[in-house]
Amino acid sequence: MINIGDDASDNRRGVELTERLPGLRTTIGRHPHSAGEPITTDERHELRDLASHPNVVAVGEIGLDYHFTDYHKVAKREQQAVFRQMLGLAQEVGKPVVLHTRDAFPDLLTILDEFPGTNGVFHCFSGNSAFAAEALARGFYISFAATVTYPTAHGVIGAATIIPLDHMLVETDSPFLPPQSRRGQPNAPRYLVETVERLAALRGTTAADIGQATGQNATALFRLNHAG
Repeated sequence: MINIGDDASDNRRGVELTERLPGLRTTIGRHPHSAGEPITTDERHELRDLASHPNVVAVGEIGLDYHFTDYHKVAKREQQAVFRQMLGLAQEVGKPVVLHTRDAFPDLLTILDEFPGTNGVFHCFSGNSAFAAEALARGFYISFAATVTYPTAHGVIGAATIIPLDHMLVETDSPFLPPQSRRGQPNAPRYLVETVERLAALRGTTAADIGQATGQNATALFRLNHAG
């Protein structure tokens, strides 16, 4: 299982949790919702230290989110500045990135191209087939959450039918985005099977095939060592 770090409120706690729970790994990030404050020199040193921990498998969540709400309003320029800093950190430590992207695909792709060689995953993919193709052209994985079970998520459903299986991942985004059968309830890892079954139905294959492929992909991308 991979825990996700968002910012200074939980990055270090996630690392500490991996030291207590065998089989758990984590990421460290600076979510765009937390990008209103610039990264200070001291925070940059701490992020570099945390990102170098052997149980940290990626830098993320990082990215851009232009779907502004009353709760989350961070200027685009501030988000972009923090995103560039975190991409630089990922390159420095040689680890993949977990990208959060909402209503911001063109700008995110433009900035991503400033950091050639970066690899990782578009987490909780919310785009369409065209954006999926752009991500794949850059060598990224596409991760599907339970949004693929929502009947009105036409863009995500379309993308799920064209993604090569060797570049697909699945996730919960728990406690958010429960599958269609459990809308209004907190999500949980045990519901991931519904996402896998939906992907299998869309692609005319079996849940076992989806599970095996996405498991292998996660192991490869995040360099997981289940024997450790």
